[in-house]
Formats: sequence, C-alpha cells, structure tokens
Amino acid sequence: MATRKRLADSWCGVVLAAGKGVRMNSARPKVLHTVSGVPMLAHATNAVRAAGITKVVVVVPPGGDSAQEFQAAAGPKARLVVQTSQLGTARALLAARDAAARPDSILLSYGDAPLITPETISAVTAAHTKQRSTVTILTARVPDPTGFGRIVRDKGGAVTAIVEERDATAAVRAINEINSGCYAFDAEWIWSQLPEIPRSSSGEYFLTDVVAAAIRAHRKVATVEAADHNEVLGVNDRVQLAEAERLMRGRILRRLMLGGVSVSDPATTYVDAGVTVGADTVVWPNTHLRGATRIGMRCQIGPNAILDGVQVGDDSTVVASHVESSKIGQRVHVGSFSRLRAGTSIADDVFIGNCAEIKNSSIGSGTHIGHFSYTGDATLGARVNIGAGTVTCNYDGKRKHQTIIEDDVQIGSDTMLVAPIRIGAGARTGAGAVATTDVPPGATVVGVPARPIRPKSVKRRIEVPRSGS
Repeated sequence: MATRKRLADSWCGVVLAAGKGVRMNSARPKVLHTVSGVPMLAHATNAVRAAGITKVVVVVPPGGDSAQEFQAAAGPKARLVVQTSQLGTARALLAARDAAARPDSILLSYGDAPLITPETISAVTAAHTKQRSTVTILTARVPDPTGFGRIVRDKGGAVTAIVEERDATAAVRAINEINSGCYAFDAEWIWSQLPEIPRSSSGEYFLTDVVAAAIRAHRKVATVEAADHNEVLGVNDRVQLAEAERLMRGRILRRLMLGGVSVSDPATTYVDAGVTVGADTVVWPNTHLRGATRIGMRCQIGPNAILDGVQVGDDSTVVASHVESSKIGQRVHVGSFSRLRAGTSIADDVFIGNCAEIKNSSIGSGTHIGHFSYTGDATLGARVNIGAGTVTCNYDGKRKHQTIIEDDVQIGSDTMLVAPIRIGAGARTGAGAVATTDVPPGATVVGVPARPIRPKSVKRRIEVPRSGS
C-alpha cells in the first residue's frame, strides 16, 4: 500500500496519443480504434493506472470533434493536452509539462500500444526508483527487429546508444533487442532537456536524442526487458490492429480458462476485455461476448451465440442466439435462433425456444415462449405460455403501445394481440385469435376479432333404475 501511495504521489503517467495514424486509412483517430472492444487509448491508460500511477496526462491532436471520445477513452480523471504541431515525440512530451505539474518521475507510454501490461509498467517504475536512474528504457528481444531502434551496449552491458535502423550498420542490425519507446524519466531532468533537443533531418524532435544526451552526460540509463515481446507491439495499420486483437483475445481467454471457464475452441471464441464469466461455464465455438457482458456460473453459452452488454444468471443456456443490452435470470434457456433486443428482462426459470424475438419487454418467472413469436414493449407475468406464431402488435404507424399479460395466461398459436391491451390472469386465447380489447381474468376468447365464449353446459346424467331393483 505504501509503495502504491508513493507512486501516486511521485509519478505522473504521460500517454502520447496525438499521432495522425495515416496508415490506418481512417477518418477515426488511430488510438480510438478498438482492441477487444476497448479503445487502444483506454488499454494504455488503464495499464498505467493499474500500475499505481493515478495522475495521467494524455497528449491528443488538435481538433475538437473527437474531444469527448478521447476523454471517455482516457478516463474522466485524465488530463488532456493538445499537441498543436506534429513535431515528434520530444515535443509531444513537452506539451504535457504544465499539466504534469511537479512529480519526481515521468512514465511515458503510447496510446497505440494496447498490450503493455500493468506488471511491465510496475517493473519499469520499480527499476527506475531502485537504481535511481535518470532514464529507464523498456526494451524487448524480438524475432524480427526490422524497423525498430536497436539497443547498443558495451561489454559491461551498459547502454551506449539507441540506433535507428536507417542509421544502423550490419552489425547493429543483427541486434534483436529493441527500444519499445516506453520510458521512465527523472522529471526535473527531462523537463530541462526537452527544449534543448536539436531538430532532426526530418524536422522533428525525438526522445531518443534525450537518451543520447543522458548517455553523453554519464547519467544513469537503466533498462527493463519485457517478459513477452508482444507487449511492445505498436499499432500503425489495420494488419497490426488485427494482430493486437488476436494477442489480446488470447490473453483474455487464457485468464478465463485459468479462472475455471471452459472454452471449447479458443480460435473461434471472441471475448471483449470488459466481459466476466463465472466458473464452470462452458463457452462453445463461434461465440462472441461483447461489451460489459456478465455471465454467471455453470452456464452454457453457444455455439454461435452473440451477447452484447448482457447479464446472465447462473445455470442458464444461450444457444445460437443474439442478445443485446438485456438481463437474463437463473435457469433460463434461450434459443436456438432467437433474438433478445435492448431493454429485455427475463426472470428465472423462463424457456425461450427457437426463432423468438423479444424487444424491450419483461418476462415473468416460469414463462414459456416456445417458438416463432414476436414480443415487443410487453410485460408478461409468471407461468405464461405463448403459443407459436403469437405477435404483440405494438405499433400503430405512429406510436408504440404496451401489451400486459398477467399470470397464468395461455396464449393460443397465431394469436395477434393488438396493443394497447391487457390479458387478465388465467385468461386464454384460441388459436388464430385477434385480440383488440382487454380480456378479463379467467376468460377465454376466440375468433376475429376475439370474443369471449361461455363454457359449454354439462348435461346431467340421469340414472335409470334397473328392472327388479
């Protein structure tokens, strides 16, 4: 706890997110593209906070069109500052100086590097503090270092230079330890150095020149090697975005499986970063769990299911169905080929069969909606049975209207319920009925339009005396 408090008090995280992302070929800012359902910028800022650094400054591009999206992705407590001119990483960090106030140390990361973990950031801050370094570099050893700056060391292992590939000799190009671009800096020193960085031949100012200045001044330059080289992947185009998605998905599924969730085919299972799944749940192939979906324990999800922003209670099953922004209780069965649209709430012990659509409706406990039906803007009580082909006719061409079905109602096949309408408790409709007015409790209605029918009279059997009795 004391260590985290020291981090909160003495560190500031700066996340650079002002790059144009030209290679993405997108009107959308690069760092707002999503990986596993979450903007890349959110992954980056969340990792910084999870490492214990609570003060976060994000450097964003000019233009107010996306300001709210940047703030939402960075988090409400993040401070956004604008880099008015795209003049390189050194000037981007300099833009954050006033917002960063006066911490002892700066942790620098990037909004297009969504895979760096809190554990790796913690390793960087811990090494920087322990070694009292001026600069600490996060490095990685990669199978193919093409395109990256190489970490050059002397015989004693000390860093002597970061050499960009365009300037590297054949011997330097053979080095597979690369500069990730993630650094920790002594704050007082870095703020004093940034204005002194010379302009490069491309007209920009780069942080690698700050590192070179530290080496020339015989300042302490430390390194931390990432345990997994994939963490330092930067996303510059759609190909790298897909690779980041694949890697993040594997990380998420591994966490779920180690937590007691069975994933029958990870290669065809897609789970967003904000999803939670309870132990002993089985996720079958071709399943997508999106947004803030919450799955309970001992559930069966899939195959071929899409759940987006859904809460599912324990012991429930969703097979080959699409569910969005809905709540599903315990011991519920949905599917196959059904759709639950936004605003739907399903109580416990409900059965929803195949090819049923439910929209903005509340379904009471123990209710059965077997197949081929539409339930929209409706409230169903407990133990209701909806026959095949039933439709709540909720739209009159101008407005949507409510259907209310009370407890223990039996709705016959192909019934049309023309809203607004209330079906009283224990009532029944005959097959093919078109109900246009309220049905009283206990009544049975049939026909077009549906009308009540009286129970047939029961003829009393007259006992005829037998002869001789």
